[in-house]
Amino acid sequence: MSSEQDPFADRRSSVRKRVTRAARVFINDRQSLVDCTILDLSEGGAKLEFASRPMLPRTFDLQMQNGAIHRCEVRWAKDNFFGVRFLGDTE
Repeated sequence: MSSEQDPFADRRSSVRKRVTRAARVFINDRQSLVDCTILDLSEGGAKLEFASRPMLPRTFDLQMQNGAIHRCEVRWAKDNFFGVRFLGDTE
């Protein structure tokens, strides 16, 4: 069965790497922040875990441990886990 026919196939366009890194989500025009853990990371996005399920907007800024900030879009959410896609500068 090809990945196009398999509904559970991994559709990521880049390889993901399992990590455990602390990060922060900035919301409300950077007036609020929520701590999270990055569980896996790829060039195009990440899987985030929160201590409890936050109310996240569709897009937000994610600050990595090294200080880098990525604009993100929520792609899926289940319990306190969120899958996000990194947005380009033009998005």
